[in-house]
Order: sequence, then C-alpha cells, then structure tokens
Amino acid sequence: MATVSGTTNPELFPLYYERKLLEYVKQNLVALKYGQKRGLKPHSGRQVVFTRFEPLPPSTTPITFKPTPSEGRTISTQQITAILEEYGDYIDLDEFTDITSFVPLVDEVTDLLSYQAQLSLDTIAMQELTSGTNVLYAGGVTSRDQLDGSQKITKADIRKAVNLLKRANIPPFPDGYFVCFIHPDKLTELFTEQELITLSVAKTAYLETGNVLRFAGVQFVETTAIPVIESNGTAIYQTLVFGQNAYGVVNIDGNTIKMEMTNLDKLGRVKTLGWKAYFACKRLYEPAIVRIESN
Repeated sequence: MATVSGTTNPELFPLYYERKLLEYVKQNLVALKYGQKRGLKPHSGRQVVFTRFEPLPPSTTPITFKPTPSEGRTISTQQITAILEEYGDYIDLDEFTDITSFVPLVDEVTDLLSYQAQLSLDTIAMQELTSGTNVLYAGGVTSRDQLDGSQKITKADIRKAVNLLKRANIPPFPDGYFVCFIHPDKLTELFTEQELITLSVAKTAYLETGNVLRFAGVQFVETTAIPVIESNGTAIYQTLVFGQNAYGVVNIDGNTIKMEMTNLDKLGRVKTLGWKAYFACKRLYEPAIVRIESN
C-alpha cells in the first residue's frame, strides 16, 4: 500500500473489505434484528435517544350509534438515552508473510475481524439485556443462590415467561411470536434431537441464521454471546424471552462500523487491518424482557 510522507492513502484500500465487514455484521448481529434501531447522526453528541412505549389499555365501551368519543387515548412514552461508545481491534500483518503465504491473508484477516466485530457487539448487547430486573428462576426457586446445579431450564419455564409477557400486555413481534435468545447448550437440553428436527423442518421456509425453531408462541434464536456466569461454583445460564420494543440498539451502517487499513512503516513492510464501531444497546421497558436463570 503506497504511503506519502508516512501517511496512508486510504483511497487505495479496496471498498470490498469495508463492505465485507459491514455486510457480515449486519447479517449476523443477533441483537440488531429485534431491537428498536437508531442511526448515528454526525455532530449530534454521544447520547442516543430511544422511545419507550407503554401498552394501551383495552377499549371495551361500544361506540355504535353513539357520537365518537371526544377524547381518545394518549400515547404514554418516555425518552431513554444511551451513551455511544467506541469499540474496535486490529491485526498487524507482515507484508512478506502476506506475499509468500499460500492463502490470501488480507482476505482471511478480514473474515477473522468481521467475525470478531459481530461477536463483540453481540456480547456488549447481551450484557446490557441480561442486566434487567424481571427475572424468573428455573426449578421453582426464588433466587440465584438457590440454583444448586439441578435446576435445568424446561419448556414450562418458557411458558411461564410468555405468560408474564402476556399478563403485562407486551405485544409480540409483527409475525405474532415473542423472541427467545438462548445459549446452544440450553437449546439441546430444552428439546430432544427429534423435537429439534421436527420443529425446524416445519419452518424450513422461515429459517435464518440463528433462528432454529418456534415453540409455544416463541421464536428461538441461539447465540453464544449471551453470558454464562458463575454463582457458588455453579454455572448459571441466562435465557431471554421478550416482546416488541423491549430494547434499543444503534443501527449498523457505514457510519457506525468501518474497516481500516493503514501502513505507516517507512518501507511498507507492515500493514495494520482493523475494525472500529460506534455502538450502544439499552433496555427500554423492563416488563417486556423476562430473564430465565437456570443451571
């Protein structure tokens, strides 16, 4: 890559690599698919503003043959802010190694960094989403300390979570389903191999990356980014069941995530490839997210 007076000519870095990062993260970032999205406007500060909508109560009074009510409902909203943070990482690539390698290292490094960027942003989002207060413990216990290793997640726990959402009048997504973020370890406990095959085959036209099946009004999305914590020497798995507008997330586009390539070595021997992202995720309405904790 050519340099002039020790500075990089960024126009020589192919847009292919930038687009490869952007498209991979947009397609695979789990948290991005189900949150209320807000874009990044340049020169607008570090605060991102989301809007929390509370469900409307039912309207049960007939209006047939009567004047239209003089007053309708008002929208109950609250503005919630999140602080935008900058994230990123990079790899130094020796040019001689790149030239003599049996594989195109720049392309391979771009793939590695793209996967890392997606996993990093999903992990950041999951840390926020699993820190809520609306908690359901598996096995009928009432606190995390009581999870002694035998309280595995069950289908009944999923139904209880859905019941909590419905009792709070939380709307499902437009397809009529709530969404569940679940660790792959727990998915194989929750369903037998035959059930996974049967439920997945029934929805083959719908399947996307990570969307494994639907059950009991819930669409299951597996992700390893959801935290597994430890309490009293026991692994605690966290599973999220939530409805529409439960959280907000900064949208991923050419302004919020970028692939950079620099070469400040005087002989052009070392390239630096890296990604940087401006990102934030925020819970918007506690009753809309149920966290199930289990062993």
